[in-house]
Amino acid sequence: MFNSKITAMPPSGTKPVMQLIAPATGDITHLNELTHPLCQQGLLGDGVAITMTKGDVFTPVDCKIESINIAKAQVRLVSMKGLKMLLQIGEPGAVIMGERLLMHVKAGQRCTANTLIAQCDPLWIKLNGHAPVCILTLLNTAKLTALQVMPGRAVRAGDEEFMMLHA
Repeated sequence: MFNSKITAMPPSGTKPVMQLIAPATGDITHLNELTHPLCQQGLLGDGVAITMTKGDVFTPVDCKIESINIAKAQVRLVSMKGLKMLLQIGEPGAVIMGERLLMHVKAGQRCTANTLIAQCDPLWIKLNGHAPVCILTLLNTAKLTALQVMPGRAVRAGDEEFMMLHA
C-alpha cells in the first residue's frame, strides 16, 4: 500500500491552498477499498473515489482538459495553478471505448469549476461486474502536505466542501 496524503482533519502548521468541489454524486470511497491494483497501490495518483449514484461527472476546479484517453474513461486536467489531476470513470478497464459514456468536453478546452465533463451509466458499469466509481487523483502532490477530505461519506456533485489541499 502507498503512503497516501488523505486525511480527515487539517494538519497543524499547514495552510489551505486550494479547494476542490465534488466531481460526482455518491459515497466517498478510499482508493485502497477498490479492487483494482492500480488504484490500491496509488499508481493513478493520490486521491479518492466516489461510488456514483448518478452518472454526471464534473470538473472539480477551473482547469484545462489536457487529454482524454482513447477509451474516453480517463480525463487529465490541469488547474489554473498547475495542479495535475486525473478523473477516471470506472476502475481501469471498466469502460471500453467509451461504451455508455457521453463526453461533453474536448482536449484543450478550458472549463470553469463544475463544468459537465461526461455522462455515464453507473448501473451498467455495476451490472458488468465493475465498481461504478469516479476516481479523482492528483498527479503532482510533492508540494502538498495533505489532501483533506471533508467529513461525511456522501457527496453531491458540486459540493464545495469536498476536498481541501494543504501545503
